[in-house]
Amino acid sequence: MPPYDAVSLTIERPMSATLQPVPSKGPAATTHPATAVDPTRRGPILLACDGPGQSSAPLVAARLLAERLGLALEVVTVLEPEAAYSVALGGLPVFLPEVEDARRARRMDDVRNYIARFSGGAAPLPLHVRCGAIADEIATVARERAATLVIVGASPHQRLNRIIGGERAVQLLRLSGCPVLSVPPGFVALPRKIVVGVDFGPASVRAAQLALSMLADGGTLSLVHVILPVLADRLLRDQTEHNVIDEVRSLFNRLRDELRAYVPERATIETCVKTGEAVEGIVLSAASMDAEVIAVGTHGPRFLERLFVGSVASSVVHAAAQAVLAVPPPSPGQALEFWLRMTGTASTQRRREWGDALDTFTRRNSGRHVSIEVDEPALGAQVLGRGYALNGVTYDPHDQRVEVMVGDAAEPLRHLMHSIPNVDSIEMTADDDGREVLELRHGRGHTLVLVDPT
Repeated sequence: MPPYDAVSLTIERPMSATLQPVPSKGPAATTHPATAVDPTRRGPILLACDGPGQSSAPLVAARLLAERLGLALEVVTVLEPEAAYSVALGGLPVFLPEVEDARRARRMDDVRNYIARFSGGAAPLPLHVRCGAIADEIATVARERAATLVIVGASPHQRLNRIIGGERAVQLLRLSGCPVLSVPPGFVALPRKIVVGVDFGPASVRAAQLALSMLADGGTLSLVHVILPVLADRLLRDQTEHNVIDEVRSLFNRLRDELRAYVPERATIETCVKTGEAVEGIVLSAASMDAEVIAVGTHGPRFLERLFVGSVASSVVHAAAQAVLAVPPPSPGQALEFWLRMTGTASTQRRREWGDALDTFTRRNSGRHVSIEVDEPALGAQVLGRGYALNGVTYDPHDQRVEVMVGDAAEPLRHLMHSIPNVDSIEMTADDDGREVLELRHGRGHTLVLVDPT
C-alpha cells in the first residue's frame, strides 16, 4: 500500500461549519467552551524580532492576528551578552556599561525602524528590550505579559537559519508555556487553508481551536490523524478488525463538539486519516492541500496507545516550509476535564494536579445531590450518606488528604465533612445520562462520590 494513500482510511467527508449534534460522553453539554472565557485568548500577541534584515512576514502576521483576535500587539527584542576582555586582568571578561548602553540604543532604533517600515504609519508598538539568552528572555516576557501567542521569524529556504529558528521556536514552547507561531517569508494574509495534526490529546485540540480563530473567512481547516503503516496494513488485511478505525471515527465526532464554539462563519472542517510516519504524513498532507499553516500540539495522548501519534511539534517546526503553529497542552485540570468530555473518564496519580482537578469537579457539580460510598477490605462496603448537596471537594497538600463537604441545599450552614487520608489516585467518570462518579483510591480501598443525574 502506498504510504500516504488515505482513500481506504478516510473516515469523514468534509464537514460544514454548521455542526450537527453528535453523541458524546461525559459532561460536555454542561461545560461547552461557548459558556466560558475562550481559553485560547489571554494577553497580547508578542512579536519577537531583531530588526535589520528581517522579513516583513512576522510583523504582517502579528498585525493581522492581533486584529483578528482583538488583542494588543507588543514587541520583544533580546541582546545577547557581549563581554570585552581585559589584558591587565589576565583575560577576564569585563562589563562596559557604556558599550551595552550603545548596543541597546542601536537595537531599539533598528527594531523601531523595522516596525515603522512595514506598518504604514500605524502607531508605534510597545517594545520590551531584554539582555540574555534569547529564548529564555522572550519566554520570560511572554510569561510576564500572559501572552496569547509568540510570533517568530523563520527562513525555510536557508537550512542553517531554519534549524536555528526552528530550535528557538521549540525552546520558546518549552520555556514560555504559550503557543508559538513560526512565520516564513511570504506570509501576507490570514491563512485560507490550515492543516492540524491531531492525536486527540488536549494539546492538539487546543491547536485546532487556536487555528480556527486564525482562519480567514470561508477558509478550510483539515484535521489530519496519522496511523503508523504497520497498524494500517494489519487493519486492511483483516477486515474484521475495525476497532481502531471505529475509535478514530468516534473521537473525531467528539472533537467536533469541542470545536463547535470556535468555528468562524462559512468555514469548512475536513477530517481524514493518513498512514505513514507522523511528521512526514502531516507535512506531506499540508503540501498536497496547499496549506499556508500547519498547527500541532506538543504532547501526545495519555490513552489508546495504539492511536499514538507522538509529540511531533519540534520535528514539524524544523521540516515544514509553511508557517507552523505549535501549541502546548492546557493546565492539568483543564486536560483532565478534556479527557472526561472526550472519553468519559479521566484519572491522575500526580498530586500536583489534584487541587485543580477537584476544583473543576466542584464548580461543575456544586449544589447537585450526591451519595458517598466507602469500600474498605476490613469493613466492607458502606454508604455514608445519600441525597446530600455537594458543597465541595478539595485536596489538602499539607496533610495529603482529600476532603468532601456535603450539606443541606436548603440550609447552607448545615454541612458534613468526610476526610480521606493517604489517597493514591483520583478518577472521574461520566455517562450519557449525566451521572458522574469521583473515585478516590486509597490503599486497597476506595471512596466514591456519586453525583445524581440532573
